[in-house]
Amino acid sequence: MSPDANTNPQDIPLGRLHGLSDGVFAIVMTLLVLELNVPGVARTLSQAAQSAAVNQTLLDLIGKVGIYILTFLVTGLSWLSHNRLFVYVKSADQRLGFLNVVHLMMVSLLPFTAALLGSYGNVAGGVWPYALNQLLMSLTYLLLLRYVRQHALAEAHAPIRMLAVRSVLNSAVFAVMGILAFIQPSIAWFAPVLLGIIQPLLTRWKPKN
Repeated sequence: MSPDANTNPQDIPLGRLHGLSDGVFAIVMTLLVLELNVPGVARTLSQAAQSAAVNQTLLDLIGKVGIYILTFLVTGLSWLSHNRLFVYVKSADQRLGFLNVVHLMMVSLLPFTAALLGSYGNVAGGVWPYALNQLLMSLTYLLLLRYVRQHALAEAHAPIRMLAVRSVLNSAVFAVMGILAFIQPSIAWFAPVLLGIIQPLLTRWKPKN
């Protein structure tokens, strides 16, 4: 089949771009659970001692479980926003493809920074890399939105402004988290809870593009 006369040979097939993006998000969201290790308890202990040891280990995992839930949900919301944008994208050139790869690179760092937060969430060095990772995810997504809008790569009714507002909100929340990491790291990772309060309010707001 001959290519469409209107097709730019430098364009990237949208199906390939979707496939790569969905694959990265799926792998990242799966890897997050690997930090929740099964408790290792000596079999030589009595049944009561084993039960107590397992229960204590599970209690020690509560922080990591919380971070897993938080990161999984935020990553899922990021995937929804990414998908929401590309539903309206009509064509993807090389530059958009590259910006998308940079965004996915930030996404792929999440298992590492989430594990760091889970292990050292009580010190600044364990918190700020996670906050920076999430901030860079939001900023690279904003670059995607800006490029799509500037080069008219999406349909006219695409909700670019609404997606941008959500991404700016994410950036602000994780910037606050990063600042709190150096002030009170033990409470800094609660900052993203704000997203669960504010984001639903944004679903009722439909700005004009």
